[in-house]
Amino acid sequence: MKTLFAASCGLIMIAGTAAAGPLQAAAATKPAVRPVVIEMFLSQACKSSPPAAVTLRDLAGRRDVVALAYHVPYWDELPSHKSGAWADPFAREAFAERQKRYNKRIRRTDMVYTPQAVIDGVFDATGSKRDMLDARITEAQVLDEHARPAPPLLKVARGDKIRVQIDGVGAPYDAFAVTFRPQALTEVESGDNAGAVFDEINVVTAVATLTQGAEGAQSLAFEAPPAGEDCAVLVQERGQGRIVAARYCSPR
Repeated sequence: MKTLFAASCGLIMIAGTAAAGPLQAAAATKPAVRPVVIEMFLSQACKSSPPAAVTLRDLAGRRDVVALAYHVPYWDELPSHKSGAWADPFAREAFAERQKRYNKRIRRTDMVYTPQAVIDGVFDATGSKRDMLDARITEAQVLDEHARPAPPLLKVARGDKIRVQIDGVGAPYDAFAVTFRPQALTEVESGDNAGAVFDEINVVTAVATLTQGAEGAQSLAFEAPPAGEDCAVLVQERGQGRIVAARYCSPR
């Protein structure tokens, strides 16, 4: 399949179709109590990504947000005219595939871009636009409140293992353990961001499936992340649909 790269960092097309506009929601409705998940797809090789890393850091300070940074590798192979290429040390092909699945469902296109924020698996926004992200968070909260009278139960307890309890989802669901580095400092030596320092939070290093297509209550356990890393648990409608519950593994 032929791949078409945009002239500058931002958009990659893989035989796509036109994007669908985001849903609009009334802002006056009371927000839901569970945290909204922001999945930020970005790259240290993309010149538009540094502001998105700053935006995600700011959003991570909100108690009603679970913020996660997924680095994607598709910009690594494109050298800068001045400084060569840069291989993002946190980029994983699996994260690019996750982003592609979101775009096929949310935007009805095979096009992907950075920086892109996906909110609760149902909305997307340009990752550096804080006002747009705040609006999408509110939309996700409103949607969540209207979708069910109460959020599903998700309990996460950290000990020798991470133990998870899930109940009340009301539909088939998948659950994921997302491992991340709470802090990551990278000096970029080449590429479009040569000389820049990425001072990031919650940089994802791995995503593991805990259960797939589950129905009803589940009690799960998995190994705690290694020293220097933390994790979050995401409960998502089957097939990488809407995120219905999320928690960090460590208290915030």
